[in-house]
Amino acid sequence: MACPPIPAIPGPLDLLFRRPEVVRVDGLPPGCDSPAPAPRLERGVVQVHWFPTDLPAARLGELTPLLADVERARAERYRLPLDGNRYVAARGQTRILLAGYLGQAPAAVAIELGRDGKPEVRSVSGAGRIHFNLSHSDGVAVLAIGIDDELGIDVERVRPMPDASAIAEQVFAAGEILALRRVVEEERAEAFFRYWTRKEAVVKCLGRGLSHRLDGFELSPDGLEPERVVFPGEEPLAARWVMPLSPPYRGFVAALATAGTLPQIRSGCGPG
Repeated sequence: MACPPIPAIPGPLDLLFRRPEVVRVDGLPPGCDSPAPAPRLERGVVQVHWFPTDLPAARLGELTPLLADVERARAERYRLPLDGNRYVAARGQTRILLAGYLGQAPAAVAIELGRDGKPEVRSVSGAGRIHFNLSHSDGVAVLAIGIDDELGIDVERVRPMPDASAIAEQVFAAGEILALRRVVEEERAEAFFRYWTRKEAVVKCLGRGLSHRLDGFELSPDGLEPERVVFPGEEPLAARWVMPLSPPYRGFVAALATAGTLPQIRSGCGPG
């Protein structure tokens, strides 16, 4: 039986609304370093890589053979070619970056579905347990890679959100809804996405996705500093750190969540 086509825009937030405009992001941002992957990962350090997903056809042609059969099949199922191309760009570049840490060819990196369907990489002997998480929005992708501790990352382009308060009332905690209402209208969209990216990063770090209620925990209003998230009724090990990131691309907000202690973050761009 043929697989059904994947919806045109697959992000979790788009389950709540659909945006009609198409925004393209070309190339790496000015002044953003493109460091080579470190020879090994360090405990307590998270590597954060930013890269574009709107790539020339020739570059997509180089990345496509790096994907596994199931990934190529998924790319072909997108209704809109733009979304399929962005998927290829995101997964292909993720494989290149993971391969640099694993010492493998990108096509040989074994990406598997772990608990609750969260992608995991099969670590090589002596490398420790590598964790990664990927997010992309409107032509920009961000990949977090670390060792031992679970990770969750999310990026969103800040865009007009006339129904931000209505969406917040469906999924945010009571205190967050009140805080968002107090934000002046011209700043409300960015405030909404700062909440959303932090919440999405946390539930991705838990490995539960949106099956975990977003109103089950409450975050600070400004989201400018790291904060510890504790879940009522759950064991202390479920607690997570969440912190804002500073995307090198203008007009985007992002957040990283991690288990364990508050990590050091090393950020760079590439491969592109």
